[in-house]
Amino acid sequence: MIIDFKIKNFRSYKDETEFSFEALDMDFRSENTTAIELENGETIRLLKTAAVFGANASGKSNLIWALYSLSHMVAGSLKYDVNTPIPYTPYVLNSKTRNQPTEFTINFIVDRKQYRYAIKFDKVIHQETLSTMKCNKAENIFNVEVNEETLQRHVSIGTSWESTLLDISNAQLLPNQLLLSMLGTRQANGLQNVYSFLATLQAQPVGDAIDLKFNSFDVAERILKSSDSKLFQRLCRLIHIADMGIEDITMQKHSDTEFKFPDSVSDDVRQTFIKQNKWEFGMVHKVVNDEEALNVTLPMQFESTGTKNFFGIGARVLDILETGGLLAYDEINIAIHPALFKLIVSLFNNNKSNPHNAQLLFTTHDASIAGNGMLRADQIWFAEKEDGASQLYSAQDFDDISINIPFDKWYKSGRFGALPKFGSIDYIFGDNGTL
Repeated sequence: MIIDFKIKNFRSYKDETEFSFEALDMDFRSENTTAIELENGETIRLLKTAAVFGANASGKSNLIWALYSLSHMVAGSLKYDVNTPIPYTPYVLNSKTRNQPTEFTINFIVDRKQYRYAIKFDKVIHQETLSTMKCNKAENIFNVEVNEETLQRHVSIGTSWESTLLDISNAQLLPNQLLLSMLGTRQANGLQNVYSFLATLQAQPVGDAIDLKFNSFDVAERILKSSDSKLFQRLCRLIHIADMGIEDITMQKHSDTEFKFPDSVSDDVRQTFIKQNKWEFGMVHKVVNDEEALNVTLPMQFESTGTKNFFGIGARVLDILETGGLLAYDEINIAIHPALFKLIVSLFNNNKSNPHNAQLLFTTHDASIAGNGMLRADQIWFAEKEDGASQLYSAQDFDDISINIPFDKWYKSGRFGALPKFGSIDYIFGDNGTL
């Protein structure tokens, strides 16, 4: 589980900014938290869900993008060649920061051990550090630093490095490759679980989430895999109880040979079309007339945007609940009714549906999710810009806030800030309506 995540000089975040899943020691909505006992006897109470509110362009999405970038670098940097760019997107509205490195630091728990992983990079990796944490003290596992002039890297092994069979002191890596990516492919180093946790973080930025056609393909190919899978059956049940009038779902995978193209079509176009249309989904609806009850199957493209989005969200939620880990989802409630939105969040706060303590981090504009005491103060975060740079702060940072106040009403009234500030309508059309 994730404890906290720090970012610095990434997209709209100029200064170091911290997001935390640590929970207050309060009984209110205790089912929204879980107590993790570490192997050294320490106990850490963590949140299962957290929400980030804020105006458009406030920085909400960039928190999700940061987790996405970290996970994809860990998962894929070993495949980079010398020409593969690192996803370096610094804060560019300042002459100093636009040429300074980005920094990510994440504290997390795997197999009852607490770890801290940090990277510092621009076009190359400048530093990479992995430590175990005991009583808030870091014990180094490995540290990688790069000579800024020669770009030669030095690997030092710390006291918490446990492998006696693998020597990483002379690891041969390119300047854009991470040592942890390499360790994920090597046996007998004891860190494959750490690699796997970070490499499989599920971060879904809104730019990907609204591409509903590719969304369905990705869900089928990576998560559902076949109509016989347990996850597919659970997704059918989830959509059935969601009161969309859908009785069942059909899923079929087409072979590449079923697609026919004119000779003039390029291979790239063929592969893209096949990829987007390989999987075919149908939504089974019940039709009742005076004589008999019938089922009619409609293609997915005939369904509403909300149904399509709920299909993709539902599959990803059920997947992460089955495996454990983090799902970070940007604008999770796009075109979804608030009641279904609450259903999704409640799945994480239920011990039966979430036996592996999966975590959900989501951004939204829908304050109703924080109404009726559904979320605690420590689960609610806000993003806001000041002088062009994003800031992130928690509801519990306010002195007069209790764990169970009516957040939705207070947020809408502006007591927490993080609301859009509109200019004058007259400005759009000119002061005298001349434009």
